[in-house]
Amino acid sequence: MKKNIFFILLLFSIISYAQTTHYINAGMMYFTPSSLTIEQGDVVIWINDGGMHDVNGDINTLTGESFGNPESFDSEIMSTVGGEIYTHIFNIPGLYNYDCSVYGHASSGMVGSINVNSLEICEDDNETITSIFGDMFINDCPSLISFLMNSYNYTESQSCEWDGNPMFNFNGMIISDYCECSCSSEEESNTVVDIIVNSENHTILEAAVIAAELVDDLSTDGPFTVFAPTDDAFNALPEGAVDELLVNPTGLLAEILLHHIASGSVLSTDLSDGMAVTTLLGTEITVLINTEGVMIGNAMVTAVDIVADNGVVHVINAVLIPSEEESCVDDDFIIDSAFNTLSTCQETIDFLMNNYGYTASQACAWDGDMGSGSLFGGQVMSDFCECSCDLGDNTSIQENIPSKEIIFTKDFLGRNIIIPSFNTPYFIIYKDGTYKKLLITK
Repeated sequence: MKKNIFFILLLFSIISYAQTTHYINAGMMYFTPSSLTIEQGDVVIWINDGGMHDVNGDINTLTGESFGNPESFDSEIMSTVGGEIYTHIFNIPGLYNYDCSVYGHASSGMVGSINVNSLEICEDDNETITSIFGDMFINDCPSLISFLMNSYNYTESQSCEWDGNPMFNFNGMIISDYCECSCSSEEESNTVVDIIVNSENHTILEAAVIAAELVDDLSTDGPFTVFAPTDDAFNALPEGAVDELLVNPTGLLAEILLHHIASGSVLSTDLSDGMAVTTLLGTEITVLINTEGVMIGNAMVTAVDIVADNGVVHVINAVLIPSEEESCVDDDFIIDSAFNTLSTCQETIDFLMNNYGYTASQACAWDGDMGSGSLFGGQVMSDFCECSCDLGDNTSIQENIPSKEIIFTKDFLGRNIIIPSFNTPYFIIYKDGTYKKLLITK
């Protein structure tokens, strides 16, 4: 009972303190303003500009029926210019209609309405907070929220959403359920999605995240680390690429977006050269740090550590495309069929690099020609060693390697070789004067 009395007194004091006075003028067939919106507990005073008027909020003069207002009111008729016709305190929220009941005034348009907004009254249940945390010198909601923010680096929002786990029993509630007033000033949530949405340079990324149905997922507690490509980064993709991705947004587009997101809050200070970051797609992107800056995969980081409530956003200048390693194939059967001692693509690439000074690109571009025709049926290594080469289209590989014209194939004694023998080393001499040693093992 004491608590109820206290709450009523509190309500009265809040209403009284927050009270605002509004004035309505009544004149020749008008109320000005005729429509008014106020807050619960506000005062309205009607002032007479001239003539005989009253304020009737009880029975509708035109219909003879009740206005049905949350509470009824009615005033005496008065004619004093500049005088107060009526004063009313609106403590009950709702819509009020009224008119002037003096003959002919209502039918001439002298009607009005007042909309009273409900005043939300908050309450901090400090008694419950004290009973839970009293032995920890926490005896009210403000001290609890302050403790969490200062001791555990919680934001105000995170503090108000804490459910007491794992040590305290809040009976399935969170702090804001007990601390309405202290949490009413809680800052609006600022998620990684909010950062993207509020950025002028990420409108395409925003549209992509929405289309891929990732907004709800990225608005959860996370935390998430997002490498966010700018609009310029998306515009640098081949013409029509973005439109094509948006045709099936929950497919490849979603995969590309997940390739830009990692679990956890990874700040710039947590990055190191050569570090591999595992994405939510299950792929990895490599960090490269040098004097020019920080690279994430093929993208330069242009802005770092934009911290959200549920993670962090780093801005990058290129779109990261996931590797297609999962769909590549090494056809080791071709290698095994061509050689006795080599049976896999990777073994062959290593052999060429270690024994003949090939680069990986040159090994993958090799056509198996030992001077008497290709051992690979006219293919090059990258055509059937996709995973081991991982160099994309072999055409682009060959474009980076100058073609060489063979003029001689000789054995160790300098004799010209027409048909090489198996298990015998020999030399290929090119027109530019370079040479390489080869060995056919089958």
